[in-house]
Amino acid sequence: MWPLVTGLDDDDDGPEEFRPVPHPDDRLWRHPSEIAAMQAAHANAETAQVPVVSLSDPAPSSRLNAGLKLAAGLVVVGAGALTIGIVSSQGSSPTVETSNAAPLMVALSPGNPLSTERQEPVATEFTAEDSSQGEALLAARVHDQVAASLPRITAVTSAGMREGSGMFVTDNGHIVTSAGLIDSAEYVLAWTEDGQRWKAHLVATDPVSDIAVIQIESIDWPSVSLDAGADLRDGQYALALDHDHDSIAIGEVISVTSPLLEVEQSVAVPGSAIIDDSGAVIAMIIGNGTNRHGARAWMLEQVTVDLITSGRTAHNWLGLVVSHEAATDMVVVTSVVEGSPAARAGLRNGDLIDSFDGDPIVDAASLHRQLQNAEPGEDAVLTVTRDGSRRTIVATVTELDPQE
Repeated sequence: MWPLVTGLDDDDDGPEEFRPVPHPDDRLWRHPSEIAAMQAAHANAETAQVPVVSLSDPAPSSRLNAGLKLAAGLVVVGAGALTIGIVSSQGSSPTVETSNAAPLMVALSPGNPLSTERQEPVATEFTAEDSSQGEALLAARVHDQVAASLPRITAVTSAGMREGSGMFVTDNGHIVTSAGLIDSAEYVLAWTEDGQRWKAHLVATDPVSDIAVIQIESIDWPSVSLDAGADLRDGQYALALDHDHDSIAIGEVISVTSPLLEVEQSVAVPGSAIIDDSGAVIAMIIGNGTNRHGARAWMLEQVTVDLITSGRTAHNWLGLVVSHEAATDMVVVTSVVEGSPAARAGLRNGDLIDSFDGDPIVDAASLHRQLQNAEPGEDAVLTVTRDGSRRTIVATVTELDPQE
């Protein structure tokens, strides 16, 4: 865990006194220290990848070996960035209808660090025969809704500067961002929409999900709306704020079957909020940003509430690697971790899982969510098909040890 912010004057806890200092990309000059930091960051661009699994382990390679293999599209069981105890390999996705459920607003209230308030989603207010004109109007509307809630995040490290994004989740200055982005940072700055820079203090991090909470001393910024109940589908809009041009970039969801939401989004950086056409957040980009994988809104909500209220969170696991079985709308077990709860319960490679405690399982994403909603120590009843016959297998849900 990186220390509290250093490197600025002790009294510099707020915005600049005389005028905002522009971001380096927005001015014609750079301080020699910034030039040296950028050169160092560029020289190490291929080797200094942002860690996504453990902030305390000094070796990023061991974190990746123990955790999420994003480049291969796999979540390694037991210590991945989701650490759900399951891994999803490539598979097709069923068509899912869009839900009209209202997104979840996370807001601060006296006596309760995080309370929830339902908001009605904002309906798209245009109909355009020309899709490019319609998308331009959509981008403009969503920008007006969310831009003030999405600060740029700069992490200054001994190896150089890391650029990312974040989102305000309370009206008390709490910002959610990527844990890997701020790992080992000497200090972290949040740049708000009006150009002010703020020294950010670490609240807590969860290396398993790659989610971190930082805080600035300001209450002037609106919180985002988290659509934790989103019923997502392939091909829907995946919007993100382009900090360099202060505009919303249009992208799309490319897969909903994996525990991590997969999107095609050209401006995504670590900590970027992925937004739907109602202006609600459906995911946050994790990892080094190049893999376009996002932690889903329901996980952001769950982890963020835990980190702000108690400083830690927990994740369940079974110890399975699964892939989507398109022909049956089930998941097939492709690997069982030795000594895991799944192995002790008798699950085998080739087993087809279609329910978890009576709830249907159609892909790795649904299995992941059901598992995370269970209580550690409880017995989960899995309905599986093996060699053409259905059977019931009982597996004990176990809390993951992040050090394993």
